[in-house]
Amino acid sequence: MIKNILFGVDGSPGSAIAGDYAMDFARRLGARLEAVHVLDSRVLEYPLIAPQTGVVTWSPAAVNGLQEALRTRGETLLRETAARGEQAGIPIATRLELGHPVQILADIQAGTELIVLGRQGEHARSAPDVPGSTMERFIRRATRPCLVTPRDFHPVDKILVAVDGSDSAGRALHEAAELANALHAPLIILAVAEHDNELPLAQQNALEAHSRVRAHGCAAANLTALGPAAHQVLDKADETGCNMIVVGSHGHGWIYERLIGSVAAHVVSNSRHPVMLVR
Repeated sequence: MIKNILFGVDGSPGSAIAGDYAMDFARRLGARLEAVHVLDSRVLEYPLIAPQTGVVTWSPAAVNGLQEALRTRGETLLRETAARGEQAGIPIATRLELGHPVQILADIQAGTELIVLGRQGEHARSAPDVPGSTMERFIRRATRPCLVTPRDFHPVDKILVAVDGSDSAGRALHEAAELANALHAPLIILAVAEHDNELPLAQQNALEAHSRVRAHGCAAANLTALGPAAHQVLDKADETGCNMIVVGSHGHGWIYERLIGSVAAHVVSNSRHPVMLVR
């Protein structure tokens, strides 16, 4: 059960949408919510250009001045985030960290059951259709379920979970079923066969997954599809009216082979819905 939710704040439209999803989940699940802003220490590792002279400098005073400016901005963003939560009646704890964003998130993830990140961060304007590098790198290191949010917010009311018989997909199924029950959302179980001779196995995976969730009191429907896995996940989510996708990120079947290397590049990039990755 999700009792603690962590989401990243960087002042970008993407992180604002992540905040919308995090607050909506916290409200509906009764979960504790925490926002984190990371002062990116990499910015302080490069020479600075003095604004008055244009001279490249690496002086301690210049570095300290930049760090203080970044800290002030971070504190402001977190105050604004807490105020958004207060206005919505949702308490939001805040934390300010200094370091590499991916490493910081990896270090603090143990205290949460769900991490929510925007698909794109503060540099999205330079590449509006490319997933953010922090998000993409972190999801490869995440040990907790990670929800990657799209450009627009829509409350989750129907969930699709992809299964392939792997342990990771089994954990994704468990998370999806618990979330569907808590949100009172219908659950669709999808198994994909990329070739005709794989259809019997896909059908078996779908039936077994359906039996598992029904045994835990979750109402679900199952279906199988034939074709490229990543495309089928996106297509079936749209066809069935699902507005959230759950996948296991480290499977041994088609999810691993077809999605782990391209979740950020294809599923996350092209999904109009939030995508939850479960290790």
